[in-house]
Amino acid sequence: MYVNVSIDASDLEDIDAHDLAELFEDLSTKEQEEFFGIIHKDIKPLERIRAILSNLSNDEALKLLKELNNEFKSDEEWQKTIKSINGGNK
Repeated sequence: MYVNVSIDASDLEDIDAHDLAELFEDLSTKEQEEFFGIIHKDIKPLERIRAILSNLSNDEALKLLKELNNEFKSDEEWQKTIKSINGGNK
């Protein structure tokens, strides 16, 4: 069952970082991009990330940061991805 809802940033105050991560993982790529666009309008992404991490213990934050670091692509991988999106070597 799919339910279309609108979530305001203030609605996330009662959700911990783990719940937020699970909700984010359930979004499609397009929805994730829209989510980041909405966050950027409200607060700078880096500030938002710091706020989320500040709610975690140091061990949890470090574990999450290490996991995210492993997920991020290298600069070379990003360049290839961007070239493929832009249609090759334009």
